[in-house]
Amino acid sequence: MSKFFGLPYHYIPAQRMKKYAKKAIAVKKLNVMRASMKKNFSILKKQHIDIIKDLKNVENEIINCVNLYEEIFNPKPTPHSQIKYYHPNLDLNYFKDINTIEKAYWLGFLFADGWIAIDIKQSGRYFRIGFGQKSEDKERLIAFCKALGLNKNLIKDYDIHNDEGKVYHYSEIRFLSGNIEWENSMAKHLINWGISYDIGKNGKRVKIPNLPDLKYEKLMLAFLLGLYDGDGSLRKYTSPQGKINVSPHICSANGVFLEKIRNYYKIENEVILTKIEKFDYETGKIKVLKLYGLSLGPHLFDKMMSVMKNSMKRKRASLKSFSITSQRKWLLKVLPKEKFEKILKNLPTYRIAELLGLSHNVIKRFVKNVYGLEIPVRRDVTKDEKKYWIKYLDKIGRYPNK
Repeated sequence: MSKFFGLPYHYIPAQRMKKYAKKAIAVKKLNVMRASMKKNFSILKKQHIDIIKDLKNVENEIINCVNLYEEIFNPKPTPHSQIKYYHPNLDLNYFKDINTIEKAYWLGFLFADGWIAIDIKQSGRYFRIGFGQKSEDKERLIAFCKALGLNKNLIKDYDIHNDEGKVYHYSEIRFLSGNIEWENSMAKHLINWGISYDIGKNGKRVKIPNLPDLKYEKLMLAFLLGLYDGDGSLRKYTSPQGKINVSPHICSANGVFLEKIRNYYKIENEVILTKIEKFDYETGKIKVLKLYGLSLGPHLFDKMMSVMKNSMKRKRASLKSFSITSQRKWLLKVLPKEKFEKILKNLPTYRIAELLGLSHNVIKRFVKNVYGLEIPVRRDVTKDEKKYWIKYLDKIGRYPNK
């Protein structure tokens, strides 16, 4: 019967199942049924001229039945919109265009802690989107639901046991996002922005994130902030003087993705690979997990924090929290940002380092991470200009090593 109405195999029998009893067949599907039925009856009438009158009567009765069904149940326009039964305020096109700070932030968060699965049903294959957090950060999940128009009452809370037997309280929301063949679905929008998947060595789908180009600096900073809130941390460490400092850090199982982030945001720190050994209780063997990490640096972190004030509270910090070495304190004291900017236009960083008695790396990192300056492509400089700034740095003197 499903085939006669132009529907997937088992579609109509599935509608009679108890779990689908409250779901009306969408208008789009009813139109497919009408068109397919008209086509099939046209063929039958040509093949059976002797009963053409009876066939017309049957055709009209079935069409009237379909029309009555639509009138009584008032179904949604498309199967895609059936999700409105559970999430009546959901903005299905939320991620179609990333044109606000909030959208860029949640896109980054989904890159970190979201997923797109494929559900196989009798009526076809459907995308399902999921997003979860430890229950201590459940407020992020509620904020996500509010932004997209999801029903926060459908957030599920449960416990997760890790390989070491520890229990984590976890909160999650999942929702269908249309048939995989439909181009205009939220899942397809996210895939187009770079949340793609491939088949891994174990035969399972693996997320392969690709850095999106959101065109504007503030949107890219908001994206990075969302990614950091999901897959980042403030790593604390104690200086030799006993001061507690923090360092912003993001991690990923995909090193190529982090390298793209490093290149785009011009981060000097290298992507670091860490290998973690874990006991696999299913196989009884030790498995080695690869995790890549990248330190963002205080200046980029401060810019990232400035674009959105209501990100995850426990991961926010100010530049005052970061380590200020004695060398940086001295540079801040003797060379104001405005002066440093002028010197960079006239002297190369290695020459500045020589004159101040510091390493080349200290100067480069200070320029970028503390003052947030780009090292300019040097122009032609006159001898008098060069001489003036060399004399200026000579007056400052060399860093006093103690």
